[in-house]
Amino acid sequence: MNKLDYSSLPEDSDAGKLEHPASLSWVLFTFFFSIVISIAAQQSFWMPNFLALTIIFWTLRQPESAGMTVAFCCGILMDVLNGSVLGQQALAFVTLCYFTTTLARRISWFGPFGQSLHILPLLLLSQVLVMLVRLWFDGLWPGWEWFLQSLTGAAIWPLWSKLLKPRSSRVTSL
Repeated sequence: MNKLDYSSLPEDSDAGKLEHPASLSWVLFTFFFSIVISIAAQQSFWMPNFLALTIIFWTLRQPESAGMTVAFCCGILMDVLNGSVLGQQALAFVTLCYFTTTLARRISWFGPFGQSLHILPLLLLSQVLVMLVRLWFDGLWPGWEWFLQSLTGAAIWPLWSKLLKPRSSRVTSL
């Protein structure tokens, strides 16, 4: 039987390693933390949507813990907390979760910076959906600077994914 040779992979590559799933309490804490930060940062147009980044992270890492139901509930919660049209964030987060699930195998092949390039269009799509709902109901154009949120979200993805990764996860080599 052939044994795979992982010596040619970069040092920071996770290929050939199995990580144990994160505890449910850690997943819930990261969602709570992301919601609090997102509420605090909603006044700044350039601040990334930390909840969207957290949904992407857990959809990539543990899709059974954070799927479309969690994305929908987080979206409804954010709509209620923001006082916006009920369902616009839910639509955006479920769509974000769907496309993240669809691209999960491809995204996992890349390092953190390559993943950022894949996450940028996902964040932009999510923002475009929210903008279309707002245009439909309010008729207000948020301006082009509103899309800086997706750019900063993709830029901080490497740092955010390291922050969300559980510290106590044991790694087993294949």
